[in-house]
Amino acid sequence: MKKTRYAVVDLETTGTGSVEESRIIQIGCAFIEGDQITETYQTKINPQMTIPKRISRLTGITDQQVRQAPKFADVADKIYQKLAGTVFVAHNVNFDFPFLNRELVRSGYPELDLKAIDTVTLSQVLFSRTRGYRLRDLTNYLHIEHDDPHSADSDAVATAHLFLKIKAALSELPIVTLEQLVKLGDQLPLQTATILEEALQKSKRHPNKLPDDLLVVDGLAIKRPAPLNTGEEVNVKKEAYPQTKRSKIKLYNKTLKWRKSQATLMNYVYQQFSQENEERNIVVEAPTGMGKTLGYLLPLSYVGRQRARKVVISVPTTVLQNQVLKVGKEQLNPLLRYPRQFAVLKGSSNYLNLDLFAKKIATPTELSKDGRLLAMKILVWLTTTETGDFDEINYHVGFGNSIDQFRHAGATVLSAQSPFYSYDFYRRAKTKLKFADFIITNHAYLAHHSAKFNVQERAPYLVIDEAQHFAQELANLNQQYLDLNELMMEAHRLVSRLLMNHHDNLMRSVMKHPLAGFHIRRFVNSLEKINRLISQIQGNLYEHFVQRQKVELVENQPAEIAIDEATIQQLNQNEFNALTQELANTFIEFDTLDRYFKQHDLGSVTNEAWRQIGAFQGNLTKFYDAIRDLKNDSAQSYYWITLGPNHDAGSIRIGRGVVNPGEFYQKEIVPAFAQILLIGGTLFVGNHRDYFLDKYALTKENAIIRSFNTGVNFAKQLDFEVLDSSFTLDPDTSPKAYERFLANAIVELTEDVNRQTLVLFNSLDTIEKVYTRMMQEHPERSRKILAQGVHGSRAKIIREFNDEDNAILLGAASFWEGIDFPGDRLEYLIVTRLPFRSPGDKLVQLAAKRARNPFRQFTLPDALLTFKQGLGRVIRNSDDTGAVVMLDNRIMKRRYGKQFIHQLPNGVEAHYGKIDEIKTRVADFFK
Repeated sequence: MKKTRYAVVDLETTGTGSVEESRIIQIGCAFIEGDQITETYQTKINPQMTIPKRISRLTGITDQQVRQAPKFADVADKIYQKLAGTVFVAHNVNFDFPFLNRELVRSGYPELDLKAIDTVTLSQVLFSRTRGYRLRDLTNYLHIEHDDPHSADSDAVATAHLFLKIKAALSELPIVTLEQLVKLGDQLPLQTATILEEALQKSKRHPNKLPDDLLVVDGLAIKRPAPLNTGEEVNVKKEAYPQTKRSKIKLYNKTLKWRKSQATLMNYVYQQFSQENEERNIVVEAPTGMGKTLGYLLPLSYVGRQRARKVVISVPTTVLQNQVLKVGKEQLNPLLRYPRQFAVLKGSSNYLNLDLFAKKIATPTELSKDGRLLAMKILVWLTTTETGDFDEINYHVGFGNSIDQFRHAGATVLSAQSPFYSYDFYRRAKTKLKFADFIITNHAYLAHHSAKFNVQERAPYLVIDEAQHFAQELANLNQQYLDLNELMMEAHRLVSRLLMNHHDNLMRSVMKHPLAGFHIRRFVNSLEKINRLISQIQGNLYEHFVQRQKVELVENQPAEIAIDEATIQQLNQNEFNALTQELANTFIEFDTLDRYFKQHDLGSVTNEAWRQIGAFQGNLTKFYDAIRDLKNDSAQSYYWITLGPNHDAGSIRIGRGVVNPGEFYQKEIVPAFAQILLIGGTLFVGNHRDYFLDKYALTKENAIIRSFNTGVNFAKQLDFEVLDSSFTLDPDTSPKAYERFLANAIVELTEDVNRQTLVLFNSLDTIEKVYTRMMQEHPERSRKILAQGVHGSRAKIIREFNDEDNAILLGAASFWEGIDFPGDRLEYLIVTRLPFRSPGDKLVQLAAKRARNPFRQFTLPDALLTFKQGLGRVIRNSDDTGAVVMLDNRIMKRRYGKQFIHQLPNGVEAHYGKIDEIKTRVADFFK
């Protein structure tokens, strides 16, 4: 039988539009026969048009390089002959194949009539754990050599190797999985599904024994669950904690390096938890670079066993949960005679419901296109996952709308008669918790479910890591919203059912019952008054807080704007009172009509219509309660409005937060645990600790507090510069002048400093305008610039930034903290302005309610902590180096600026100078 010849093709083009708008500038082909690359072909092509600069930056192909290259018509025959009779393969075949065919037709050739296969969707199905599906992501994940991304010849060869990996991965799958992939795959691009069919037929001709680590349950091939380790055989074992340097070095056995600061932290944690002091709260600031995670895991692994207490560890994000788990399994457990057991605690919705999934894929026609692709991905993932945790999967576009249908809804929804009962991921995760020494959860789960931890005979210990974030989670927990739009929609629905629908309105049904008609009209009148009141509230709030105050809003981004207590009190006295009265009137009219319909038989159609109206009417109760909640305890609350992305009055919602989340911490969190360690890298502002302690209702009397020095030699590893410029931020600063200053300063400071660079802003709107100005005024620059809010999601641009060696990333808000760039992925930080919150920020309003001096007690310390966290982006480990340049000269010219300088690590001085002086010092520092 003749071997199939695959042509793996990659095109570089002047753009992604039609042939009339864009042209090919390079084509690369790699030909595969018998699972071997047998031939390659590539040529640059003169597009007969100017190559856009962004394309030259991406591909490295310039107008000069293609000036002497052949036109497409000159090579069309050769390309046509080479590809004829092959199976066309591309990474995004829906772009490359039609584009190439249009160029062939333009040159007088017929379209190639070939089978065409897409490696993007096949990769999405088969490689669930890669961090992305760009060719570069996949070659990194699969260890495929790919030296020149976005060069057609290199990309074609890399895609050919990827295609061979895809075929090999398919050959390893169980027949039952391949059968289901074929059933679900008929909507894959072009003829991509034929690869699945060929793999299935080959497996049937040469069947392999099902691997021992897999089993088939009711038609699903899944990873065989490992036996649960109950830990009973080591319950009575006692191990001596390694207190001294010598004993630690012996324990490490050359697998870890002894670090003085880390060892001091270990001993401190061991001492505090061994004593089980009356003060349940231990607050520790453990700066970057000292190995904080192992610093608390090691001592607590001993104390937990000795005291027969579990240890719950809470972190802000899933990424950090995985990092703690990795440190526990890869660093801690190899040191211990009896390895500790770790379990990750998440809500049921994080897990796949096997029973539900099996039922859904049994009828593929009821799944959307994205739903089918996700189901295929899950089928392959089931052969490798031990947890069924969706966080293991890399979602691609569209998955977010499909994955909810497969989520677990909790233990009560699963029948014991289900064939998947014994293998249910959520059940197994909960069972694993019973025998775990360490339970890793996230701040949101802890805040919502703290009581669930206090069900054991001996209360567990708690570590709140990155504790500076947990207070905000508690504040979020106590937030409430009055969604005025939703209330208006409910009122509209009821009016339609009662009066407006042409065929099935209730008024038509009761024409012979005038008393019922009278009460329906009263019902409708109240509903229409509710709608008028909502429009009035939204209009007044919009005029007062959006138009008059000229709040800075970012285009296409939702916004939050603080509103004062006086406004809420005025609403309480007027519109809110009227709203609750009209809602109460609807309840009265509903009850009256309900009694009438029970006493009079108006027929099954009318009764069903009334039943549906009753369901809508029940929804109004929650709005009545929400308005009453807004009216209560206004002295203990702060308020804001939210605007939708279009910033229109009709999108306004009203939010309410509780002033003191620390009270909730003391009442709900503290009693559930034996002792609590609150630990983080940036908790305190110098020696002033009250800003952090107040958030938890802690004092120096009821908490044990300690700050540690890091092992980093910051004097040698961090250079801090302040730009001496004539431009100073003040209330009268022109936005355009500021944007021009920033764009020019960033361009000059990054010129000839070829280091991975992060530029921190306070506003997404400013990022967009500075980025646009940089691209327009300096188009000749070849460095890649990534801008938050311009180039996709935060995760996407972080991934792209980490793939580069000399990129510039413009980021705001979340980039000030919580982002760890590995190794040398970030060496140069430019800070555009001091990170003060805007006056309209809802937390600034909260401070105004609580503090005698809001600036000194909240706004300034909040900015100081954010500043420290921003510096922490550069130095994450003891061997990192980096330079920081501050463009906001208020740090030198304002009285409060000294406090920012005091946040610099020990040994680091602030150097003040012009741009040329700074560039010279930075260049010398990096040498």
